[in-house]
Amino acid sequence: MALNTYCRPFLVSPGGLGIWCPEGRSIRFAAFDPNELKGFDLAEIAGWFKPSSDRIYSRTPPIADFEVPLTFGPGMHKIEVPPALATVDELIVPTSYKAMSNDDPAFALFVLYLQAGLVEVLPQKWFTGAQYQVGKQWISRAARDRESHRIFGECFGAGSFVLEDDGCRLAEWMEKKS
Repeated sequence: MALNTYCRPFLVSPGGLGIWCPEGRSIRFAAFDPNELKGFDLAEIAGWFKPSSDRIYSRTPPIADFEVPLTFGPGMHKIEVPPALATVDELIVPTSYKAMSNDDPAFALFVLYLQAGLVEVLPQKWFTGAQYQVGKQWISRAARDRESHRIFGECFGAGSFVLEDDGCRLAEWMEKKS
């Protein structure tokens, strides 16, 4: 498998490999059976990376593949989830979000409840063009604390954070970069 953008892996039961990545104005989710992945020669993809808009290259097709549009507004939305990915409980996907002004959220967390066929969009009200250097700073990852159920994460170029219970506002910096 070769990846032509930033991607995040996740586990798919039983024993599968999931990957999410940006795909145009969507987030793509694909799942593979690692035992079925076929090797390839480097020369096979050497010229592929630069001109290609494909994000994932594999000689083995995914066992599941779908996209979630970035056009969803705040709140909960129903999505169609392929059965092979319906074993995944929760994924938190940080992504850029279309801000209409410098004071609007420039990032959102898409919280996918794949077992339930739902996605919750949480615009990050604290991450605006007026407060951060969008493009030089971004939310790189996020997860949920098992005890408090609050979301924590990392903002590249700014530090590690914890969100308020609503998942949209900054509660505190765990580690702030100068």
